Amino acid sequence: MIICSIASLLMILLGYLIWTKKKLFLIAGYDEETFEGDKEKLAKAMGMFSIFVGILVFIFPFTLEYIGSFTGYIFAIIIVLGTMAMFIYVNILNRK
Repeated sequence: MIICSIASLLMILLGYLIWTKKKLFLIAGYDEETFEGDKEKLAKAMGMFSIFVGILVFIFPFTLEYIGSFTGYIFAIIIVLGTMAMFIYVNILNRK
């Protein structure tokens, strides 16, 4: 539970830095020179996604304890689908 709390706080902090402070260098694979899209939308989307993942990581041990182990599968599906959706959205943003 402590590890999940630390990881969630880190994800929320990174999401805050990306979204509000526009620290886009924290996004893996981001290159200032090759990105042609709207940087404001990118920062908002990636920041919100990081905060969402941080919240999920925080509630994950509680759902495992009180609901059951199948919530791990649900958690994994949500993260994978969310990551794929973000990948598609960022690629759409990069087109001009």
